[in-house]
Amino acid sequence: MIMNTLCALAIGFVLDALLGDTSVGRFLPGLIKKYITVVDSRIKNAYADSKEARNAAGGMFEFIVLLSAVIPSVGLYILGYLISNVVGIFVESIMCAAALSIRNSKTLAAQIMRSLQKNDLQSAREFFTELTGMNADDLDSEDIVRCTLESASANITDHAVAPIFWIGLLGGAGGFVYRCVNIADRVGGRMGGYEDTSGRVPTAINKFFTFVPSRIAAKLCVADGSLLMLDSKNASQTVKRFAADSANRNAAQTQAACAGLLDISIDSGYPNSVTMTLGKETQTPGTASIYWVNQLISGSSMFMLMLVAAVRVGLFFLMKYI
Repeated sequence: MIMNTLCALAIGFVLDALLGDTSVGRFLPGLIKKYITVVDSRIKNAYADSKEARNAAGGMFEFIVLLSAVIPSVGLYILGYLISNVVGIFVESIMCAAALSIRNSKTLAAQIMRSLQKNDLQSAREFFTELTGMNADDLDSEDIVRCTLESASANITDHAVAPIFWIGLLGGAGGFVYRCVNIADRVGGRMGGYEDTSGRVPTAINKFFTFVPSRIAAKLCVADGSLLMLDSKNASQTVKRFAADSANRNAAQTQAACAGLLDISIDSGYPNSVTMTLGKETQTPGTASIYWVNQLISGSSMFMLMLVAAVRVGLFFLMKYI
């Protein structure tokens, strides 16, 4: 099973890189988001506007999301491998592709960059809304650049390193469950704008799932930046100085790393909440900064893939010969 999961991860990674939104794996998160949105509206609207009731609504929402993610994914995972290894790898590779969103994040960021370079502000706003889910009608070009950098740098963890981490640890089912948890926070947690108590539980679960991967992602981001001849020393110092004090410490890991590498400042925080500026800005971020963050997404995901492969191959030989 150790090598089967590694094979499935490789296939899922290639599917995401080649097909992106058109792949079967990309179709699943869209369905999941629609389902989670329905669950969110049904449950939270059914509870009274009291602190205890809203908190219970958030807990019930997350419980239903986890139940809906764990049972089908684990069931299909077991059933696939009971039939044959080939079927099992196929099923697991679809889960891996669904867990990843590397191409989608990079493509939308690149479309924002190209639109701004052409002075097509309306198209940039539309792509920005698709990337973040935020309304961009009142944002100018500089605002869009800064907010894109905030989102894209956080996606190094959310859409690349964290799903690969959980796939490496728990297989394709683990990656799929993580993706559902992340979507639940974006829809019904504080990332989705729920600053009241109903968003506490979804956000807390997502923080648990991204705590370790976000720290790994920051180190991989700095390592990749050094290969790209960026300011890796400043990046390490920026992470140490700023990330621990941010309102969203997990997202701030890669945001601070990107800020340090590019010698810019990046805002970190939840939508509709107090943000913290990460990094000391020596130059105003432009569209070129979006390009470099995209390169860091690619490099960090490749590093994480190689790290998981090295660990799993090592475990395979350890279990086989010792």
